[in-house]
Amino acid sequence: MKVYVLHASMYGHTIALGEAIAAGAKEVAGAEVIFKSVDETEPDELKSADAIIWGSSGVFGEPNPKMSNFLSKLGQLWFFGNLQGKVGGVYATTSTHHGGVENICRALQTPMQHHGMIIVSNTGQFNEDRAVYGNPYGATAVIPVESSKDAPMNRPSEVELKIAREYGRSVAEVARKLTAEVVKA
Repeated sequence: MKVYVLHASMYGHTIALGEAIAAGAKEVAGAEVIFKSVDETEPDELKSADAIIWGSSGVFGEPNPKMSNFLSKLGQLWFFGNLQGKVGGVYATTSTHHGGVENICRALQTPMQHHGMIIVSNTGQFNEDRAVYGNPYGATAVIPVESSKDAPMNRPSEVELKIAREYGRSVAEVARKLTAEVVKA
């Protein structure tokens, strides 16, 4: 079972969240996880995926230009239905609490819906962490901009990373179950 975790990161923050998602997906038996930038991904690669989780940093509540450019290249896959029935998930980062992470996730889900993908929400055991950091649309993190260009990169909080790992595992588990059902049929 092949799981693609793709990122459109401008400054490395989205990569950090994506790494946690990929780590969670790797916990699922039989998962081969491919973690890479959308800049390095050819659309045809996604034909072999069982699950695709893509994420982007935000620009005024929308996916960044790298992700927008990548999504614009998926038209031929849509035309031929190559992503129909594949499992999907999304993730997003912003630099402020009101930077639009929910909107970015929903914007990232829209192409998945057009492709006929099965989108996995990011729900789990409701607890204090999920009440504060959870997002039903996907994994998210609010990572403040560094204080200077020489400062070390800020990273997602431990709770954001934990929820991201759980989400990666959840998307991969759904894909594993669906691929097992296809094999039975």
